[in-house]
This record gives sequence, C-alpha cells and structure tokens, in this order.
Amino acid sequence: MILLKDIEKANNIRIITDDRSFANASALYTHILRLHKKVNLVSENDTLKASLSCIPWFDKVRLTSGSSADLMIDMRLEKGSLYEFFKKEKIVVNKKMATALYADYLQRYDSFLSDKVDGIVFASVSELIAYGAQYQLCNKMIMKSLSLSLIRLKSILFKKMFFKEDARLAIFEISLDDLKLSGASLEDVEVVMNEALNIAHVEKVVLLDADDENKLLKLI
Repeated sequence: MILLKDIEKANNIRIITDDRSFANASALYTHILRLHKKVNLVSENDTLKASLSCIPWFDKVRLTSGSSADLMIDMRLEKGSLYEFFKKEKIVVNKKMATALYADYLQRYDSFLSDKVDGIVFASVSELIAYGAQYQLCNKMIMKSLSLSLIRLKSILFKKMFFKEDARLAIFEISLDDLKLSGASLEDVEVVMNEALNIAHVEKVVLLDADDENKLLKLI
C-alpha cells in the first residue's frame, strides 16, 4: 500500500516495476518528481516490452538498483487503481500521468474487452482523456504488436533527432530512403513523433523533409 507520508519523508526513492505495473509506476514516478525528490525506476527481472514505450519515462527504467534508497515501493504488489487513489488524495494529474494511467486501464481491462468493464471504468478513462492522455498512441502501441518496420524506423529517427528551444522542441528529419530502408509508412513516423512527446521537457515535435531542403512536413 502506497503511503504518501512515507514518500514525503523520503529523499531517495526506488520504484520497482515490471510489464504489468509499469504504467502505474510511471504515473507515481511523475508525481514524485514534482515533489523534487530523487527517484529511480527499476525492473529487476527483465527489460520491459517495447510496446510499453508509449508510456512516459520508459527510457528511465533500469535493470540495476544503483545507489541505495531510503524508501522502496514495489508497484508489482499494488493491485488497486492508482488513479482512484490519486483522486482520493486530491493529487493533480498532468498529461504524462494521464497517459500512464490510461495505459494501466488498457492493460488492466484487456483493451476494454474484459467482463469487469463497467460505466465507472469508462468514466475514469474519459476523465484521463480530458486530462490529455495520449490514448491513440497507447491503443496503437499496446493493443497492436510492434512491427519490425516500426522498430527500424525508431532507430533511424531517434538517431538523427535533435533539440532546440531548451529541449522543448524535438526535431526529426525523414527521407524517402529512410522509409524504404525501414519499410515503414508516414503513419509510423507520426507514432514516433507522438512518442517523442514523452521525453522530459519536450512540448513540440517537428518533422522535416530531408529530401526537400528540410521543408516542414508536420508539427505536433
């Protein structure tokens, strides 16, 4: 059980997670960061599934514990709804938290096909979407298997990505050769762009046409 008073007292916090608990772990990680505390995400057994990369802070998860912590929170043991807990404690949910919490509902209720889905679940999901959850990206990444072409495209685009405006603007360049080499489509490019919005501090993402003097193709 998560105790806010323990979090408030701690200075160095470790959150232990896995594939099933990462969505909630991500939301809690964001909340603790807002408290200006040192916090780490650790997956002790294995790397997380690539389909979870739509969830904020995916790139922050480590396989080793690193430095010692004065508080460990094992999210694998938390079975309740973290969103309901946040509402009860009047914790404000931002866009990153909303995306993570939406992903939790998506996993928890088997892409909303579970018999346990009811009006309360859909009401909560609607609230998270209103808070800015990137639900379309989560649906595509979690509900559908990750194609090899998309994996290749991510490697190409992220390798060439650069930042401006104090890292608030992420810039991608794409060429026809990149699409041919990866076998991906422009729709896949948009998936990668949306994923870049989960990078810390990034607020806007630009796509430039490398074949046409870096002409602007898309801005999100």
